[in-house]
Amino acid sequence: MNLQENINRIKQVMGLLNEQNEFSDQIKWFRDYISSPKYIERLKKEFPDKDQKFIENERNIRLQNLNSAEFKTSFVKSIGSKPGYISGMYHPKKSEGFYWDGVKKKWVLEPPNNRPGSVRFEREYNPKTWAPYPGFETIPTHEYGHAVDDGGYRIPQATKEKIHRYTGGGNINDKYGGRPNYKSGEGNLEFDYISTPTEFINRFQPLRYLLQKEKIYDAKTKNFTEQDFHKMINNTKITSDVFFEDIWKTLKGSEAQKKKNFINIMNTVAMNNTKPSNNMV
Repeated sequence: MNLQENINRIKQVMGLLNEQNEFSDQIKWFRDYISSPKYIERLKKEFPDKDQKFIENERNIRLQNLNSAEFKTSFVKSIGSKPGYISGMYHPKKSEGFYWDGVKKKWVLEPPNNRPGSVRFEREYNPKTWAPYPGFETIPTHEYGHAVDDGGYRIPQATKEKIHRYTGGGNINDKYGGRPNYKSGEGNLEFDYISTPTEFINRFQPLRYLLQKEKIYDAKTKNFTEQDFHKMINNTKITSDVFFEDIWKTLKGSEAQKKKNFINIMNTVAMNNTKPSNNMV
């Protein structure tokens, strides 16, 4: 091996070491966020009629869900048919509401599975060979978000209704299926794939992670402001992330209204609570 090959090999190894930290960094960020006072504050806003004991227990359950999912993580050759199309999947423990079965052409409860509470990622997310599809680097935070809220089971009805107001149920003619994907058990609200409550909220968690990584905003210590928003919107690392793109195209209204509702969600929704999801990206 000549000198240049040695240099290239050293760079490769150093790169791998750096990327190995990215996967665990996302999990650590999530654990720290759930443990923070701001998470408790946002839970109280989601559950205004609940006492402190309930709030703290809810937070502890979510931490346990994250720890359990990390233990039950696996990496597989392929989940979807295209790179980056379905890069990860959470297998829910419970279901609520109904999902559209395109084969049977009817609303159905999500069927049970034999890997409840587990998370799968395509091999590109394996810390030892980290090489995500561009724009999909934050998939781990998204999937672990599904684990934290029990696949959407823990989303309060009020949060679902807020998401429906802000998105109108999404765009049923988008690339994810051309019709509603999820119908809530309460209120009979219909959502497309991205606006499905657990999918929509768990597109905010990767942004919170990126905002801290880019030194723009720390969800653990402060509220999200208009100044933070303007810094975010001018950061290409964040605006090129698939989850930001999904959120921005799904929010309804003028640019000013979308900004207002984006900021509101950042400051009032810790995660979620009450129940759905096939949880595929």
